[in-house]
Amino acid sequence: MVEKPHPVWIRFGSEVRRFRQLAGLSQAQLAKNTNISPSMFSAIERGTRIPKKDFAEALDALHDTGGSFTRLWINLTNKEEIPDWFANILVLEQSATEIREYQTVLIPGLLQVEGYARSVIREGLPWASRGEVDRLVETRIKRHEVVTKPDRPLMWFVVDENALRRRIGTPEIMREQLRRVASAVEDELIRFQVIPEDAWIPHPGLSGPFRIMAFPDRPSMAYAEHMLGEAIIDTPEDVQRCNLVFGALQAEALSRRESLKTLHEVIGELS
Repeated sequence: MVEKPHPVWIRFGSEVRRFRQLAGLSQAQLAKNTNISPSMFSAIERGTRIPKKDFAEALDALHDTGGSFTRLWINLTNKEEIPDWFANILVLEQSATEIREYQTVLIPGLLQVEGYARSVIREGLPWASRGEVDRLVETRIKRHEVVTKPDRPLMWFVVDENALRRRIGTPEIMREQLRRVASAVEDELIRFQVIPEDAWIPHPGLSGPFRIMAFPDRPSMAYAEHMLGEAIIDTPEDVQRCNLVFGALQAEALSRRESLKTLHEVIGELS
């Protein structure tokens, strides 16, 4: 699968390539001088990976640009107006071949409708301005493209039943949200299982939400959620532990057929 360039960071990659070619250097040479792998350097030039600030600073030092790469990095980051950790996840979602996610409290972000996402973001980030909330909502809604694109990854969600029953926003918003999930299940876009409220306690997911992503050209990665974002888990041993926990959660959950039935029951109870 070919990774899709990130629209904002194509410009940065083009500048990296232009300066490299003017200097008569290879990607491998500059990768070594900026302390990243050749594959990562190539991905940055293509705009499929988002560089860190210290990479821009290293380029400024190597090319003696007077800080132009760092300024460009800052400008593009501000243009994104989304957290750096989240921007990286957006790129990874586009190239993933498999996404598995467990949620304890909320409907997964990939499946959220606008009203639901706005309520979650507004309450979760009370310090954010209205404009910031609008931009974060727009970015989250665009993620749904991953669910509907022809070459979408295999997506398997396991969600606690209380996440379906927790009222986020108005009953109308919740009804729209749960219908979105049910429709994705019925259209076979996703696989979805519910851990019932009367499941054996404690079950393996009490440590919190996480997701696992697999790729065609790099090792699998996992993410554990926290208040300000997600912590990356990339050591093979820890990723395997996440795989084991996800499998255990699937075993605790209702079947896909029964989970869809539960979704419709909760929709019918909304008033």
